[in-house]
Amino acid sequence: MNSVVVRPAVPADAARLVKLRRKLFAETQFMLLDPSEFRSTAKDEAQRIRLFDAKANALILVAQDGEVLVGTLVASSNELLRLAHSAVLALGIGQSHWGKGIGSRMIAEAVAWSRQNGIRRLELTVHTTNLRAIAVYLRAGFQVEGLRRASLVIDGRYVDEYLMAIIEDG
Repeated sequence: MNSVVVRPAVPADAARLVKLRRKLFAETQFMLLDPSEFRSTAKDEAQRIRLFDAKANALILVAQDGEVLVGTLVASSNELLRLAHSAVLALGIGQSHWGKGIGSRMIAEAVAWSRQNGIRRLELTVHTTNLRAIAVYLRAGFQVEGLRRASLVIDGRYVDEYLMAIIEDG
């Protein structure tokens, strides 16, 4: 899928990023938010992009196919000194683009970014049933560190998640 470009988000992406996030929340239950909870506007999203861009320990990537955004990855770190070496990832790819290597490319970009910015630990959570995503994370070097039992409630049922991380030696 060479036509897909992975790059940092810019404020001009805000409206398309809101549209993508709405789509992601609606088409899969693997994302954290229920579609009814997502209320961000393009103005909110542009501000979020600016805030992340101003920090060395935060990143928003987008995957763009033509004029359409088809994926997003957010990496955010904590300002507390004891947590500043670690960032939490959230990845979402539109179903139409699953299985095309976009998630792997975005994770590789995030790992490279973390090395350049002194982030030693990248972590994420993933539904234990999201086998595609788990495979992507394992191929990228993430390891399962634990099981978060009944960590989410989706459609009235409890869902388990794995806590996964990759730690840079150094």
